[in-house]
Amino acid sequence: MAMAIGSRKNSLRGDINVTPLIDVVLVLLIIFMVLTPAMLKHVRIAVPDKTNDSTPSEDGEIPIVIEYTARRELTVNTEPLSFEHLAGRLAERLRSDRRKVVFFKADDDVAYGDVVKLMDIARGAGAKTLAIVTR
Repeated sequence: MAMAIGSRKNSLRGDINVTPLIDVVLVLLIIFMVLTPAMLKHVRIAVPDKTNDSTPSEDGEIPIVIEYTARRELTVNTEPLSFEHLAGRLAERLRSDRRKVVFFKADDDVAYGDVVKLMDIARGAGAKTLAIVTR
């Protein structure tokens, strides 16, 4: 508080001196402006380039594609197959495949549970990565 000089003797004035408050706020602002960029964490993401090459990988492996239609027809790389023989056929193909990737292509009208069963069979046969092919 400040003392008033003037008409009344020894009277106190209720004004607040805000200069020290402004100084403190400006110092805090400068500190935060300097420290904020240093505190941010940067995540580097390496996205591979898009290639339009549809040929198999250089080691000659043919990808495993399981296709399931709305008429409940199951094919593995365009070869018709039944649910009972799927696990054995996949296990046989995945033994020689070093990547162990299985691609799934399903019609829109197929029941979700059927596709999940197919994925469970593929995982049980030794597939490490399951991928869904979209249009």
